[in-house]
Amino acid sequence: MTDQAQADAALAAAHRTHDDAVSPGEGIVRLVAHRGSGHAHTDPLGPPENTLAAVEYGFTQGADAVEVDVWRTSDGTVILHHDATTDRTTDRPGWDITGVTYQELLEISAGRWKGDSWAQSVIPTLTDCARVVPRGRALVVEIEEGPHSVEDVLSAAALAPEQVLYISKNLDTAGEVKRQAPEHCVLWIVDTTPRWQVGGWTQGHRRGPDSERAGYDEATDCVWLVEQALDRGLDGLDTLFAYPPDLPGTVRQAGLTWLVWTANDPRAIDSCLRDGAWGVTTDNTAQVRRWIEASGRSTAHGAGAGFC
Repeated sequence: MTDQAQADAALAAAHRTHDDAVSPGEGIVRLVAHRGSGHAHTDPLGPPENTLAAVEYGFTQGADAVEVDVWRTSDGTVILHHDATTDRTTDRPGWDITGVTYQELLEISAGRWKGDSWAQSVIPTLTDCARVVPRGRALVVEIEEGPHSVEDVLSAAALAPEQVLYISKNLDTAGEVKRQAPEHCVLWIVDTTPRWQVGGWTQGHRRGPDSERAGYDEATDCVWLVEQALDRGLDGLDTLFAYPPDLPGTVRQAGLTWLVWTANDPRAIDSCLRDGAWGVTTDNTAQVRRWIEASGRSTAHGAGAGFC
């Protein structure tokens, strides 16, 4: 744990300044605040991730959209939470999110892990989260479960297509969202992390009702990834900021949207933007917004444009 935001630490390591963090360019970059205030302690001063305070914080820091993760509780309530259990981000470890009711979750703190000042923070519902999205901004909703959860998630979000983008690592879940709500933009999350065991980039994702892991020991086949997205009518891919050099062109040639996660290092953001990324998800929204604007580019809301 550090008291320095991850983007600031990366800026120093790159020997760049806020004014030259990202190479000059033009156009619009969709800026997405990861879990509102970033993962864990990547933004030490921000509210606890996936709370209403974090969502509001992401927007005040200049995000076009805030990314949140959703699960269903045992009583069918769609809530904001990244992990499958309460271990990491609550003061009541040992519960499976899908195995308890929402009322039970309301009795524990979703913020004490980040400091006593956040002890009263609770796990919010997706419906409550949707209500705090400002006009002209959006939510990026990551569905953590299998296709069976889609109907409840769509009902809970209750946002117009221009105010919500759905993403999922589960290819079948992403396809089900598009089947039930073809008017919404849907991206498939692919983990392209380079792994020494493979000797290159991989294509980690999930499949099926239980979101089984797949592709983490396979070399990235960019053509195959695009084919899977097109076969299900998806709008694009959401990949890690580290990716094979042929991925941007393959995605672009197919006419798909390309979002990247979770980039805090100016060198990574620079590469993604030069390769044509539509948007960047980051843990440090204010810093990255400043870099984007200093480069001559603009965020979507800064340019008066919509997100989706």
